[in-house]
Amino acid sequence: MKKLNKKIKVPIIILLIIIVLLTIGAIIFFTIGKLSITLNGDKNVTINYNDTYNEEGASAKFLFKTIDNIKISGKVDTSKIGTYEIKYESTYMFLNSTELRTIKVVDKKEPSIELKGNTNIKIYQGNEYKEPGYTANDEYDGDLTDKVIVNNTLDINTPGKYILTYEVSDSSNNKTSVERNIEVIEKSKTNNTSGIPVLMYHFFYDKNVDNKNDGNWMEIHSFEEQMKYLNDNNYYQPTWEELIDYIDGKTTLPEKSVIVTADDGNPSFFDLAIPICQKYNIRCTSFIVSSWTHGDWIASTYKDKGIDFQSHTYDMHKGGCKENHGGLFNCISHDAGVKDMTTSKTDLEQVNKVYTVAYPFGDVNENVKTITKDAGFSLGFTTQYGKVRPGMDKLELPRIRVNNGVSLSNFSKDL
Repeated sequence: MKKLNKKIKVPIIILLIIIVLLTIGAIIFFTIGKLSITLNGDKNVTINYNDTYNEEGASAKFLFKTIDNIKISGKVDTSKIGTYEIKYESTYMFLNSTELRTIKVVDKKEPSIELKGNTNIKIYQGNEYKEPGYTANDEYDGDLTDKVIVNNTLDINTPGKYILTYEVSDSSNNKTSVERNIEVIEKSKTNNTSGIPVLMYHFFYDKNVDNKNDGNWMEIHSFEEQMKYLNDNNYYQPTWEELIDYIDGKTTLPEKSVIVTADDGNPSFFDLAIPICQKYNIRCTSFIVSSWTHGDWIASTYKDKGIDFQSHTYDMHKGGCKENHGGLFNCISHDAGVKDMTTSKTDLEQVNKVYTVAYPFGDVNENVKTITKDAGFSLGFTTQYGKVRPGMDKLELPRIRVNNGVSLSNFSKDL
């Protein structure tokens, strides 16, 4: 019997050894030999709104064997901020495996604020500050203009320099701020008693490209030198409303004041002069014949860019009368004249408020002044030489023609 028991114990031990080996083998099989998925690239990805998501894929292996059948599911919409998942699945025999990639779409881009008008503004002590306006936009949130916070510490009664800060945040808390500089000029020390020079230009050219002998053409480098002089010497640029009140004796203006104008709306004004005006923060006025250069085009291109557009009539810059220089405006009927002028006013008020007309050829008579007044204009400029002074006829005002070739010294004397 003892011998029989020994014979029985041997197979049991062998069986136990087999079981242990199988167990160890199973453990090795399901650990070392498991079906695994390896992601190409990062497991957690962050990309910006509207950027392109590039799927890098994955690879799968069982032991030393590469498994080709990987199913990829899920979608990333980069046009919407949020968190997305891409799922990777693979099967081999009775094994299966899954892996996830997380993609976070975020908005990292700051919104933008565009200031209308000039970023450097001078106002006379006690005069009302009129905010030129601003717009704010975000690539994701769209129009944020109503979310702009203006930090305004301006005191119009206290001379000095002030900074207005415009701030806006988008829904992702990206922030933007821009500044506008305001200088309040002391009234008591700068009272203008010598009159306001309203400078008159027409056309512009670059001496490095062309040469013009006509006095109406101003060489652009000379023009830049003149605008720089005005900026460097802190010349105040009255608005048309301020000039009206100055003529009427309702306000005074700084001693160093000037208004810069150019007639006709020649392409050279847009191509050459406007960049100079903007560079030196000069509020240049273009007197536009609006049948030549329509207000809708000007508005779409130059609205709120710090350039002022006033009337040179709608379509009366041509001959037709014998009086003065023969301009049509001299003898056109009242109704036809008013229609032309109101058309011009309506056309240009797509861009800015219109107060002023520069008469074609500088011609003016009582008929012209009556039409101008009845069409709703407050100021009318001739080509007569002189400065604008209190008490003048507001519909028959002089200007100072700036001739090509004038030295900077003589230019400064005319001011």
